[in-house]
Amino acid sequence: MGRAAASLVVLLVLASACRDAATRALPPQRECGAVTVWYKPSTDAARVEVIGSWDAWARPGRVLDAGRSDGWRVTRYDLPAGPASYAIVDDGVWIADPNVATSAWHEGQEVAWLNVPSCDVPVIRVDDAHGSADGGATIAASFLATRAGDALDVASVTASSPSGLGPVTTTSDAPSGKIALSFVGLAPGKYTVTLRAKDAAGRDAEAARATIWIEPRPFDVRDSVIYQVLVDRYRDANGAPLAAPSLASARAGGHVTGVRKAVESGELAAMGFNTLWLSPLYANPDGTFPGSDGRPYSSYHGYWPTAPRALEASLATDADLDALVAAAHARGMRILFDVVPNHVHQQHPYFAARTGDAWFNHPDGKCVCGAPDCDWSTHILDCWFTPYLPDLDWRNQDVADRASADVLWWFDRFDADGIRIDAVPMMPRSATRRIASDIRARFDHPGHRSFLLGENFTGPGGYGLIRYELGPFGLDSEFHFPLLWALRGAFAEQSQTLVDLDAAIVAGEKAWRDSGAVMGLTIGNHDVARFASVAAGDGGGDPWMPATQPIDPIVYAKQRVALGVTFTLPGAPAVYYGDEVALAGHADPDSRRVLPGDADLSAMQRTTRDVVTKLGRVRACSAALRRGTYRTLAVDAEHLVFARETDGETAIVVVQRATTATLANPLPGIAPGDYVDALTGSVASLRPELTNLAAAPFSLQLFFPAGSPCAKP
Repeated sequence: MGRAAASLVVLLVLASACRDAATRALPPQRECGAVTVWYKPSTDAARVEVIGSWDAWARPGRVLDAGRSDGWRVTRYDLPAGPASYAIVDDGVWIADPNVATSAWHEGQEVAWLNVPSCDVPVIRVDDAHGSADGGATIAASFLATRAGDALDVASVTASSPSGLGPVTTTSDAPSGKIALSFVGLAPGKYTVTLRAKDAAGRDAEAARATIWIEPRPFDVRDSVIYQVLVDRYRDANGAPLAAPSLASARAGGHVTGVRKAVESGELAAMGFNTLWLSPLYANPDGTFPGSDGRPYSSYHGYWPTAPRALEASLATDADLDALVAAAHARGMRILFDVVPNHVHQQHPYFAARTGDAWFNHPDGKCVCGAPDCDWSTHILDCWFTPYLPDLDWRNQDVADRASADVLWWFDRFDADGIRIDAVPMMPRSATRRIASDIRARFDHPGHRSFLLGENFTGPGGYGLIRYELGPFGLDSEFHFPLLWALRGAFAEQSQTLVDLDAAIVAGEKAWRDSGAVMGLTIGNHDVARFASVAAGDGGGDPWMPATQPIDPIVYAKQRVALGVTFTLPGAPAVYYGDEVALAGHADPDSRRVLPGDADLSAMQRTTRDVVTKLGRVRACSAALRRGTYRTLAVDAEHLVFARETDGETAIVVVQRATTATLANPLPGIAPGDYVDALTGSVASLRPELTNLAAAPFSLQLFFPAGSPCAKP
């Protein structure tokens, strides 16, 4: 075992409490005060020491002597409340504990970072929270006492929610610290419940936040179907279509209220979307700024923050965003905010105030990504996107503290359900792990987990780069960019075969197996040319000239089959606004054109949207599509057949490309019988032996056994 992979365990253990020499049993106390470090070196002869911030990183540190028969070495520190950092030094090699969720930086070395809780303040811990379809809900919590041992004051327990709660039944027990709350008659939607209490000495406990959803069935992140909305390009405040701006990169006048009206109309839910990813809503600068092509760009997209905790006035007021979130939650829809922790705009107050505090990489602004003396490969963690977007240095602990707190503010103030983190590979992994740890500690509990989705833009083979950010301490999800390129290669460009597509699917499944990740599956986003234009052979056109909306039916068939694959694979389908109608577009800024109104859609565009609607409804019906395993049944250059399987259900997906050749393959392991295509209603006989199946060029068939409730088109 190498040193970097050596097993380390850090346990936050209950600190020694001052106990009465008599015999009274104290109520449960919060974990605080002591850190126990376990380490198993790579060799028995290794010299191992622990060094930490608590004694100014003095060397030599505390030496961990051998002595245990199992090879582990252990030491314990009693620490004051607050942040603490440490490293293991194994024969001179510094190691940050891989079993600690968070890390910091000391003199260029990554080290473990902990925030040791205070023993002098009681805390409420949420042990479970659940809602049911009938409007009932329960919360179980524990009151953890201070080192003084004062028990819960049962009369002080309160529960409140901005959404209102109605009658609450509370049962509390002082000796055990157990708190139980039950609710009845709750309307459908989300309830964020704040629990408060005092101890017998009158100390206020740290409040706890519990989340309850009243919805037809329990939600799992694997159930997510995401709709990406670029707010400025979606709809105006009246919900009407927008006019194209006179300059392709100028503001178009989209508004959060227009998104709310689409939620309230039910049109997004009708297509199966249950999660909204909103483009960044930070205040951004007025005017235009030069892009790398020398053309003028405005900040309509939201990725140039000029304030950490303020809305862009042209997009929304606080009340507007509150109304959108409330409307979405009342309909069972989750909200993801797009956060930008990598950089700020030069007009941001942090840049003006902190350039002398080592808050920014290359504060002189001379290291711009891709410049001859600042190449991407060497400087990806410290280069600036442009000369007016200063790059935050997350190795500075003040930056990590402040930037993470800013992200939590958006969660807290606007009741978010998750985030999409911009520019993940341009920050050290300690950045995303710190954000993830802080969010989970504050908002997550058994029965509820936030959704943390990262943008790690890679090429076709970027599986390892993506996997690096995933796992129990990392992100819940990233976009599956290798699949995006494989879908474009197989269908839009026809430069790859369906064997290549299957290989990308299988490679992804292998790369993040056991990570717990639910990957984002998409055919496009705001940073690449639209799929429809690529399929029409027009993806490389001038991004400042509008791409022509295709009229070839094959372009729309390609788009529908690619979307169909994302809706039928393991993961969370994510549709970039306009892709549901195969909107054309060269690269940025043309890939971010306004969404046309229904009156301006062709019959082929509306048909594409109808297919997305069917796919969304079938996925919502089928546990196999949402949560089942992936198994390749047959694949060749022009066909791909795979099964999605759970213990109680099987869905069979047949994908055909350009040829009209009939599929003639065995389908091993399936149950023989009649199957119904949930998209068309057609019936086919499928069996594990040789199966002959006709399909149209660029088509996807989605089969369920006859009689399945999901087989109804």
